[in-house]
Amino acid sequence: MPYPKPIESLLSFGTPEITRGLRRKGYTLHKIDSVFSPGSGNYVEIPWEWTTTSGGYLNRTERKSSCKVYVRKDTSGLYLDLQYTISHQDGKKVPVSLRYDLVRRESNLKPGTYRYYIQDPYSTQEGGICTRLYFLPELGEFVPRSILASWGVRYSQQRKGHKDRLLDPGRKNLSTRYRKTHYRGKETPFGKRYREIQEEDEYRTILFYLGSGLVPLGSLSQDLPPGTESELLEEYCRLTGRKTLPSRGSLYPKTRKTSTRRR
Repeated sequence: MPYPKPIESLLSFGTPEITRGLRRKGYTLHKIDSVFSPGSGNYVEIPWEWTTTSGGYLNRTERKSSCKVYVRKDTSGLYLDLQYTISHQDGKKVPVSLRYDLVRRESNLKPGTYRYYIQDPYSTQEGGICTRLYFLPELGEFVPRSILASWGVRYSQQRKGHKDRLLDPGRKNLSTRYRKTHYRGKETPFGKRYREIQEEDEYRTILFYLGSGLVPLGSLSQDLPPGTESELLEEYCRLTGRKTLPSRGSLYPKTRKTSTRRR
């Protein structure tokens, strides 16, 4: 049985938060290995605010404390140290301390540079790595995505049927608040992409309303060229796998017939 919540709804911590936290302390992730010496006890605490939408509660019976994240080094190399406390409703407090090693890999974007990844100790593949850890309330721990797969935790797109996935792009809408669609009378690359996305969303909307047998918004069918409606319906059936077309009568509201017979 799949997990009731998608992956996007889980609290997560990964290399982007590590990079930003080290920058605030005056360090960089790709040079942090040369700063520490093994066994010196040196570490860097990464400022990170653990926030939840339920007022600090993981569920109805457990409450979390502030999470502290440290980057440390021993003889085996760099590793992450996550420390926090989970308080139960009966007053019992469970301190949690997790360790995840950091693995250095040469970047394929620029020769001679390196990137750090989080080692996945639960991966079935040798040398499995990941870039993000997810907090699973049932376990009370931050775990890699390989553990989420065994729990049936999926992305929101994976939780939908093929009809919803094809008609719903599942991405955030582009914002024109800080970017320009035109510059000196010419369309910018961002403006071109924005226009293409708007046209794609409009096309998906037309397919959805026509194929579902719903009333098109804004007299949508009246704006379509002759013959286009049937082609869109066939395209809808091809994408969704349906073999029957909705009746034309279901696409429009039924008009009430008024009788002129005198009483």
